[in-house]
Order: sequence, then structure tokens, then C-alpha cells
Amino acid sequence: MTAMSCGIAILGLLLSSPAVIIGAMLISPLMGPIMLMGFSLSILELKALRESIVSLAVGTGLALGTSFLIVFLSPLTDVTPEILSRTRPNFFDLLVAVFSGLAGGYAVIHRKGETIVGVAIATALMPPLAVVGYGLATAQFQIAGGAFFLYMTNLLAIALSVTVLSRFYGFGERHSPKHNFWQTGMIVSVFVALSIPLGLALRDIAYETRVRDVSRDIVLEPFEGREARLSDMDIAFPRRGEHRIVLQATVLTSYRVPGAEAALAERLEARFRRPVKVTIDQIQVEDSNAETARFLQAAESSLGAPLRAQMSQYETLAQARRTEREVRAAFPFNLTAADIDAQARTAVFAAAPTEGVTLPAWRSLEEGLTRNFADWTITIVPPPLALSPIPFAPEEDALTPRAADRLNDQVWALQRWGAAEVEIVAYLPNALAAQTFDERALGHRRGTQIASALDEAGITAAVIGEFRRGEFAEREDLIFLRPVIASAKPDVEPSE
Repeated sequence: MTAMSCGIAILGLLLSSPAVIIGAMLISPLMGPIMLMGFSLSILELKALRESIVSLAVGTGLALGTSFLIVFLSPLTDVTPEILSRTRPNFFDLLVAVFSGLAGGYAVIHRKGETIVGVAIATALMPPLAVVGYGLATAQFQIAGGAFFLYMTNLLAIALSVTVLSRFYGFGERHSPKHNFWQTGMIVSVFVALSIPLGLALRDIAYETRVRDVSRDIVLEPFEGREARLSDMDIAFPRRGEHRIVLQATVLTSYRVPGAEAALAERLEARFRRPVKVTIDQIQVEDSNAETARFLQAAESSLGAPLRAQMSQYETLAQARRTEREVRAAFPFNLTAADIDAQARTAVFAAAPTEGVTLPAWRSLEEGLTRNFADWTITIVPPPLALSPIPFAPEEDALTPRAADRLNDQVWALQRWGAAEVEIVAYLPNALAAQTFDERALGHRRGTQIASALDEAGITAAVIGEFRRGEFAEREDLIFLRPVIASAKPDVEPSE
């Protein structure tokens, strides 16, 4: 039953379906061993305590194995809100476990509603345990660690709450004062040890919520007096690095505001007394009402030269706005972000992943837009794509025209992604070749040809040789590029 319950729970978590998760709780058998542990602690019955621990350990292992296997075989492995909600326990989770334990103990002592209370206890235990299996199966150990901490918190809190309630009803009343002292000290110590990190986690969550609320309220203050609206906003709280608050926002505005990022960062730093980094993507959009108002204001001004100057300024602005709309409309695919500056005549398009569009196609699109808008500087940042290997003729170390074209496309993409360092990988036939890999080796000479092109583009390149059993035959005449990109840059899949 434990394996089946955990299987249903992990499927509900992957589907982000609370109804399915609740269904898993209805068949979970975890209440019995936990009640046994709580009552055995109150009467100091070591045999019963040992049986409960063994039952819980076996049930935990079965649940972890079931969830691991399902996630490992599942095509759906994305992190869902239901999974994330069980990876960051706080003090409220401890209170849920305490009240679940008290309700369970009361139900067992009075023989009332054990099934319903068992569902509540399973709700506090089975989903976190399923999330642990998910984290292990997807190698996301931070998720697995947070969920396991929640599971152990709930397990200990429920068991000790049952112990406290059973002592209140007279279980273990024949213990000596020394036994009572050590038992009480153990229970208090465990609860204090759990309360401190969970209380700090709750404080952090409250602080982050307050930062998000305040940021959303003041993010448009640098644009005051202008038509602007917030498109999206994301706030991160890095544990390391120079900044403790990192805000990224996209603002749709009729006018670009220089210095908006610095003004907002200064305001947030003064409010929260933490170093803040702000990035605002200002996307200019047409504001027909504002343009009409400026035209009427010009028409109502004095005649003569002032009017002609106003009209000339209006025509220039209208022409720039039309060109900006044309530049935006000329990009035929979906975007993740865009930064268009009509005054500086620059446009940066961050392309969304598009099926069937390759790196050469993105590069050709950028070249075509540059030709069509000759007085603009247009840059396309392609979506993260795997880099195809560079082919060489057998026993040759010179780049063929086809290989040179592919390399030029990849150099262009690496520059757009901001890659500063690349590993050039040649696969070798055996371990001895890997140990003696130097400039005399064919793979090294081929890699040096590629490294020269990367160096000219300002990208640091290192030629390395790797031996992987069974892979040399199909990769003998191929050289792979493996970008080494900092975490703040777009993630690029390694070419192998």
C-alpha cells in the first residue's frame, strides 16, 4: 500500500493535481507505525519502538524506490508548483505536523475518526517523500534535500506530539522522575532544534514576499508622468555574490527613461538596506494618445517659427516611431525579450526556441534585417541550441569549406550568447592516447585550427582530448565545442 500510495502521489505531483495527491493520502498506511512510535516512546517500550522504526524504514525505502522509478521512466519531469511547495519547509509546516500528531493520538485513544486523521497524517508525510524520490531521479539534490528535511520534520513532530498527548492521558505515569526528566528534555530539545531553522525559513519567506510586494508597487516610479506598464517581473535572492536582491523587469513604455535602473536600485537599497541589482528591459510601444496631445499642443502654440519647430520635431518623432514598429514587425518569430532604442537605432531580439530553425538560419535572419535596415544595428540572440560537431576529412587537419561555414555560425552564436571560454574536445581511441595527448596528435592539430578562429573572435579556447569507451569509432573525425558559460549567461547544451 505504501508503494501504491507513493506512486499515486508522485503522479499527482508531476501533473500538479491536488485531487490526485489527496487520493494517494486515502490509501496511505503510514499512520500505524507513527502512532506506535509515539506511544512506545511515552511508555519506553523498546521492542515496539524498534518495530515501528523498522516499519517506517521499509515503507520509506519502498516509497522512495517507487517514486524514483516512476520519475526516471516518465517523459514529464518538469518542476511543478506542487513539487516546489514541498521543498522549502517553514515553521507553519511544523505546526501542521504537531496538530496532525495531536489529532492522531486523540483519535487512537478515543477510537474516533482514525481514518480521517490518517489522511491528515499521510498528507504531511507522503508528498514530501515522493518529492525526495523526484529530486533523486532528476539529480536535483537541493529539491531532494529540502523535501527530506520536511519529511523528517513532520515525522518527528507527529511522533513526539503523540508522545506528549499520551503522557497527558496517563501513559507511562509509572516512570521514575529521572526518566520523566530525560523524556521531557528530549522532546523539548527536538522541537527547539526543528523550530530554529524552520522559523528562520519562515522569516526569509516573509521578507522575500515583502520585497516582491514593495518592488511591484514602486517599479514604475522612474517612469512617472509617462505612459508605462509592467509586463513581467522576476526577483531572485542570491546567497552568494555582490548583490542580495536581483530584480529583472520588462516595462512597456512610450518613452525610454535613461537611468531608470539606477534610480530603482537606489530606492530599493534605501528601503531594504541590502545591495540591489536592477535590470529593466524597456520596450517602446506606440502611444497614439500621447502623440495626438503633443500635436494639439504644437497647434495651439504661437504661430511662425515656434510652430514650425514643433511640427518638425513631431514629424521626426513620428518617423522614428514608424521605423521602430517596422523593425519589430520584421522579426517573424516569437521572442523572449526585445530591447529597441529608436534614438540610438539599435535593436536586440532574444529569440524564443523555434522548431526547425537552426543557427545558420538565425544568423541569416540577422544579416537580412541588417541589410533591410541599413542605419540600424540589429542583433539577434539565438535560443540555446546544441552545437553540431565540426567535421574533418579522414587523416586531415585542415578545415573544409563546409566545416569552416559551420564553425563561423557557431562562433557567431557563442558571441551572441556571451560565451567567454570554450573547450575544444577531440575523442581518442584509448586511454593511452588521452595520457599522451599533445600538439603532435591529429585531434590536437584539428582543435588548434578551431582555436585560432575562436581566438580571433575574442573567445578563449582550450584543446582537450577525451577517451570514452565505445564512442571513438563514430566520433573519430569530429571535433566538439563545449561552451563554458557563467551562471548568469544563457545555458547552452554541450555538443556531445
